[in-house]
Amino acid sequence: MQRPEQAIAVGGWIIHEVGTTRMGASAADSVTDGFGKTWDVNNLVVVDGSVFTSNAHKNPTLTIMALAWRSMDHLADRMRKGEV
Repeated sequence: MQRPEQAIAVGGWIIHEVGTTRMGASAADSVTDGFGKTWDVNNLVVVDGSVFTSNAHKNPTLTIMALAWRSMDHLADRMRKGEV
């Protein structure tokens, strides 16, 4: 069994860059809405780790995949409605 200090790598060893296009509830405090659609560009959807407002120590790949799927379902719905 690992000791707690062995379970988390030292800073810089495992890097998952996130947070550059923050997801949020309004343009005043974020770059995208809850589906990754940017507030300023109607047809631009961001579906990577940059929408995260924070990051845990572990790999975010499965969360990124789930958000991308959800965002694309929403985009397809918008396309069916003629919004895009």
